Amino acid sequence: MNPLKPAKVKAPKSSQEILVRNVSTLLEIGIREASTITDITLASKIDEYVLKLGYSNAHVLGVLVQLLTLGKVRVDFRDYSERLQLLDPDDKMSRPEAVALFDEHMSALRGEDESNLNMTQKIVIQPPRVQLPRR
Repeated sequence: MNPLKPAKVKAPKSSQEILVRNVSTLLEIGIREASTITDITLASKIDEYVLKLGYSNAHVLGVLVQLLTLGKVRVDFRDYSERLQLLDPDDKMSRPEAVALFDEHMSALRGEDESNLNMTQKIVIQPPRVQLPRR
């Protein structure tokens, strides 16, 4: 083994093998509505977030690392929130393993759709709302 080249880290399981409980709660005018509970694969949740947040986005990686290292994470969107939790606590892994799992999943995703390699991402930046003082 070459001491200058670090060993490649491999995740213990693939994203298809890891199951996640997704509790989705609607937020209506600041009031929590009924929750829906579904059990899905981590792969399908990564694919969903990549579509919502951007192709190979750092936010997706952050959510994934939090979920895989601590076992649960809450993600808040404008009109709903999601609480993700690993169904099997033994699926927790180290940060390098979680990053390797994400890289493996994204490599497989890129392999399936070569057209996304040259994709241009649209980023919209909105100025903050300014409320003028009332007279």
